[in-house]
Amino acid sequence: MSTEDQARVSETAQAMESTEAAEISEAQIAVHWREEEYYQPAAAFIAQANGADPELFARFAQDRFPDCFKEYAELLTWDAYWHTTLDTSNPPFWKWFVGGRLNACYNCVDRHLAASANKAALIWVPEAEDEATVAVTYRELHAQVNEFAALLRGLGVQTGDRVTFHLPMVPQLPVSMLACARLGVIHSEVFGGFSGPACGGGIAGTGSPSTCRWSRSCRSRCWPAPASG
Repeated sequence: MSTEDQARVSETAQAMESTEAAEISEAQIAVHWREEEYYQPAAAFIAQANGADPELFARFAQDRFPDCFKEYAELLTWDAYWHTTLDTSNPPFWKWFVGGRLNACYNCVDRHLAASANKAALIWVPEAEDEATVAVTYRELHAQVNEFAALLRGLGVQTGDRVTFHLPMVPQLPVSMLACARLGVIHSEVFGGFSGPACGGGIAGTGSPSTCRWSRSCRSRCWPAPASG
């Protein structure tokens, strides 16, 4: 057998061994697919759940649709109350709580300050195991959102404008989104892990005049450098 033939046989054997190893590994994993185990929540956890009331299904029965959803709407803070719970006059473009007006940022942040200012609003666990977990309280979140909203205003962003974010999964991402919601600005998030052409196409497709990008390779607590244009 020639040296070339021996090399081919060796490569084939290695490929077969690799395939067998992969099959064994897959088989070992597949054993766990059939496992089914239920973990019952603690009684204290059940008691504090929003859906703990046994009358919940009765309140949201089909014959009470759509007025039953007023119950959830009334959990929010409204700037203007709605006059129609659900408008189905132009299907499939249904409209909920017609005439109502609220600010999503206010409901997510501001209204929690009175009772939970020092409670963690965001808990971020970084990818790197040697980095510390970051907890942002409602008070800190409120300050950061206002700061970034002021920055956007300073760049000339107005209510109804569009802003595109090219950011990784870091605490600053929800802060930026909430800042847009506070100003009534439409935001679009392009995932930071996409390739250059994919990111460029996504950003260009929004037609937004402003783009905020991450200026560092590591996912640190630093603010990204905003870039407009």
